[in-house]
Amino acid sequence: IFHDITDIEDTSLLTKRELEARRIDYYNYRGVAGKSFMELDGDIAVLASGGGISLNCMDTLIQAGGKPANYVEYSGNPPRDKIKRLTEITLSKEGLHGCLVIGGTANFTDVFETLAGFKDGLESVGIPKFPIVVRRAGPNSEKAHSLLQEFKKEHNMDMEIFGEDISLTNAVKLIVKKTEEYKQKSGN
Repeated sequence: IFHDITDIEDTSLLTKRELEARRIDYYNYRGVAGKSFMELDGDIAVLASGGGISLNCMDTLIQAGGKPANYVEYSGNPPRDKIKRLTEITLSKEGLHGCLVIGGTANFTDVFETLAGFKDGLESVGIPKFPIVVRRAGPNSEKAHSLLQEFKKEHNMDMEIFGEDISLTNAVKLIVKKTEEYKQKSGN
């Protein structure tokens, strides 16, 4: 006997955050932003772009001693509002000590659109005190990086913003290091 496992309302196997993330894509088919969301037990929020790269970055994060709070992969040029909602859901988890926004060099995803959505999500949930590392490159990434640099200065945030000038592996290692320092400093 087979059951329809595609029913988005089936909460028997999904957490509240996982269900909310899946709803992001339910009525808007431009890009993917929540279908792959899985909650994990760690303390580093992850917003990754690009299927293969995102899995590689998760492996690297774990090998470097980091503990991911979730896995999610967004791609296909999702609009700003979808990334805002994904950020809100991802950062709603209690006990976070860091956030990693990571992906390779996009070919057609508008990096400004997605990182502006990330910024909007940060504004919506409240500016976190924990460190954030962003590593994204591609169309409009310079404009996106400038937007985040201004946002960082305005809110005095611990946010590092990179493009292709740093490897994915080094970005992952940096968030692990900064998360450990944050936990020691804050006594968590």
